[in-house]
Amino acid sequence: MKINFYKLAPAVLAITGFIFSLCIYIIARFSPSGTGLLLWGALTLGQAFSGLLFGLLVTRLHNNSNSDALTGLQNKHCFYNRLAYEMGRLKRVKTAVSIVLIDVDNFKSINDIYGHIEGDRVLLELANIFKAHARAKDTVTVWGGDEYAIILPDTDINGAEAFAERIRSEVEKHNFPYKVTISVGITCTVKEDDVEKLMVLADRALYRAKETKNKVVSLEGPLCAELT
Repeated sequence: MKINFYKLAPAVLAITGFIFSLCIYIIARFSPSGTGLLLWGALTLGQAFSGLLFGLLVTRLHNNSNSDALTGLQNKHCFYNRLAYEMGRLKRVKTAVSIVLIDVDNFKSINDIYGHIEGDRVLLELANIFKAHARAKDTVTVWGGDEYAIILPDTDINGAEAFAERIRSEVEKHNFPYKVTISVGITCTVKEDDVEKLMVLADRALYRAKETKNKVVSLEGPLCAELT
């Protein structure tokens, strides 16, 4: 029902608005004088309500298309949009932007042993941990099935390492019914940089962390050194 409603919503709203306006016109045209103002007021309210409904629908669709259904976090599309914004912001302010990539260690084993429902519960709890430790201006996103990516504005490599170590430690001591750990890769930049190269560097750091697991590894971009 919801899927069909979303698909047909533009047509339904357009037709409803047209019929409503037509009815008001007919009533106003053939009704006694003096009622026109009241009817056109009703038309205005009806159109305002339709606009509000349409706006809420657009907002709902936007949120659904830009968020992960399980965790409610923003998705990779939002990550790149936000990262592009932060790269542009570096033109105006002398600060640093750090990227944190997170991978759940041995997540396939959790699904195989305890089932996918339990695996989803782990992903949801991890998302809650990351959100709890992030600031309002940080962007926490789902990068892939069991991977997360976080943008830390106004944060140098030292601040990013401290943040990553906090969440790594929190996950390790969290009250899961079995052992759950994460590997974390970090990089940062202080000037507008090539996003793809920056992500390659972060991914390389994550790969090194996954070699031993339950570890934080940072690789600084060439521009990041200019901050120190």
